[in-house]
Amino acid sequence: MASLNTNIIGSTALSQIGQSLRGFANALLNLLVSIAEHSPRYQAIQYYNALSDKELAEIGMTRADVVQKVFGARIYL
Repeated sequence: MASLNTNIIGSTALSQIGQSLRGFANALLNLLVSIAEHSPRYQAIQYYNALSDKELAEIGMTRADVVQKVFGARIYL
């Protein structure tokens, strides 16, 4: 039985390219997550989410108010 292979680039090379692209995409995603986590707004959201409902009530807020408080007019809900 005869066989013809038209694969110019070996599967090993394609696998290595795929791994490189996956590694690059993961690094880029990690960078974007890191940038977001260091933003003052993200840290404010984390602060308010760490408070209990009672503590939020003491400062005149509910959980529903947190996003509006942090983002103000930049977000419409």
